[in-house]
Amino acid sequence: MGTKLSPPPDPRTDMTAPAWQTWFTLIFQLFGPGNLGAFTVAALPTNPIAGQFAYATNGRKVGEGAGSGTGVPVYYSNGAWRVFSTDAAVTA
Repeated sequence: MGTKLSPPPDPRTDMTAPAWQTWFTLIFQLFGPGNLGAFTVAALPTNPIAGQFAYATNGRKVGEGAGSGTGVPVYYSNGAWRVFSTDAAVTA
């Protein structure tokens, strides 16, 4: 017996509304974290679900200086967006 999702909330509703967040959590539990897309470090989503991932377009790789990041894949864990290669919080 499969899990049945209720229809998503009204698309005109703010995506941060509790109804949407409940729906997103169910989708995440059923289908996995998913890729949220590409963002600058400053614009990374502020309310993701632990385990979701994204791409920080100006995130810094090891050896890149402040303000010269060329982009890194990141995941959300323990209250921060973290770089896969180092597990450190992403910086620009």
